[in-house]
Amino acid sequence: MRTTLLRHARPLLRAPRATRWLSTAPKPAPHVQLPPAATVHPFGSAQHAAAQDALLRFPASGWRVRSDGGEGWAIVGDAEGRRLAVETILGRHRILPPSPALPVNELPPPARASADDWRAVRYLAFARPSTTGEFTDYTARYGALQEEDKLTLREKLAAAFGTSDQAQANIAAAVAYMGLEALVDVPAIALSSGQTRRARIATALMARPALLVLEDPMAGLDVASRARVDRLLGELNAADDEPRILLVLRDKGDDTLASWVTDVLEVRGGDVWAGPRAEWEARRAARGDEAHAAVPEAEGPSSAEPIAELAGVNVSYAEGARRVLKDVSWAIRPGDRWHLQGSNGSGKTTLLSVLLGHHPRSFALPAQALTLFGKPRRETPTPVLRALIGHTSPEVFAAFPRNMSLDAEDAVGSGFEGVFSRRKLTEGQKARVLALLDAFRPHLAKSRTGRPTNASAKELSRQMFAHFTPPQQALLLFLRAVVSRPPLLVLDEPTQGMDEEIWEACRAFLAQEWAEMKAEGKEQAVVVVSHYEDEVPWKHGRVLRLDDGVAVVE
Repeated sequence: MRTTLLRHARPLLRAPRATRWLSTAPKPAPHVQLPPAATVHPFGSAQHAAAQDALLRFPASGWRVRSDGGEGWAIVGDAEGRRLAVETILGRHRILPPSPALPVNELPPPARASADDWRAVRYLAFARPSTTGEFTDYTARYGALQEEDKLTLREKLAAAFGTSDQAQANIAAAVAYMGLEALVDVPAIALSSGQTRRARIATALMARPALLVLEDPMAGLDVASRARVDRLLGELNAADDEPRILLVLRDKGDDTLASWVTDVLEVRGGDVWAGPRAEWEARRAARGDEAHAAVPEAEGPSSAEPIAELAGVNVSYAEGARRVLKDVSWAIRPGDRWHLQGSNGSGKTTLLSVLLGHHPRSFALPAQALTLFGKPRRETPTPVLRALIGHTSPEVFAAFPRNMSLDAEDAVGSGFEGVFSRRKLTEGQKARVLALLDAFRPHLAKSRTGRPTNASAKELSRQMFAHFTPPQQALLLFLRAVVSRPPLLVLDEPTQGMDEEIWEACRAFLAQEWAEMKAEGKEQAVVVVSHYEDEVPWKHGRVLRLDDGVAVVE
């Protein structure tokens, strides 16, 4: 498959690498090169700013990323350090001593790329908000109801890269390379989050950058897709005349690094270490495992009446030609802890949309097929349903409005009614929002440079939602989901977009909330969707696994 991609996407091949090694031509400049003992400072800093005041402090050896395919780099460490390292690569900070930090930016675009929109460095972060800042109706993906939602993946790529024979060949090759051939003519909005992630990688590859920076490309992917993407990115990184791939990765234990990574840049507390993979693994082992929040044990199945029940639910698209859910039956009772599992495209998103009452099909199902809180879905007004279910997901993060002047209190408080706009809050609701902001103040009271501030919970409540960093926005939307202590809480890939330390705080908060609710005689049912077991905030809960639309309780 790689040969197909290289044949279509690279009409002019350079000489084989072995030939170039024997050549007397000078070695190509590194893609990234920072001088020895470099320090990174905000723009506007003095020419001789002190190293102790730097955002980042690189080792005496500096750092370089070669332009050939002889190595594979990953950036790891604390979340703030990873972000600052990426921003440094993108040229958003001042580097001392002054030096060309990115020789790659001086390279001309390759003949196969458009000089008008080509950039030497492409950065792809998958947790991203709407580009317009407006609320986007993410539920349209369930039915592709709007005319603009009917654009297929092929049409979107053609709109971006043209319709010439060469462009179409490149599109076909990139789509095939990422294993999306069967989905190329499906409305792009109907793709699952994992499929969308692979499509975005294919789009980035079409742009032909010299350096492609990918942040957490494996998050949201099932095990098989992770293995496939790992292999494909490794092949691209090693290939002549292909982009060098630089991964930015969260710590996931022994599974943190991709198989092809040879070297690691680790940032902790502003100090940067760079070295071979084996040395990093030894350093990590010597540090020992980091402490995690206590994870409560899930209780056994409840005997209470279900708060949500599906009985033989079927959902199909394309006039019945594509069956997505096949006779799914599922009962959720107060206090249940469910882990919804399944490969990308198995039907998880559609099942959640039915459970949440978002899917158009949920209104048309027989009364006995879908009951929510003791009533058929068709008899429960949507505003009532939204107030009873707390929900967060990558789609909510992307859709939530950022140009409506909502402050943190507005954003979190909107969870009482499950809406996406400002609502008048009672004094009790305001107190609950303020208490949540105060509980997470250490994570919210940080500037975009990562420096702590002295902002009080009250001051944070008045800060505009759009002015928080993306990880802080993800935290605020988590608080929005839990603010009313709803009887049903749905956490769809809740760690996406969050820093590790924020998610640890969220897990500890959930354990405390559940203990307090139980003491008050209340039971909250929770459904978590994740491809990683360590992201489930309990032990030994129940599992519902979807396989090609068929549900099995494990």
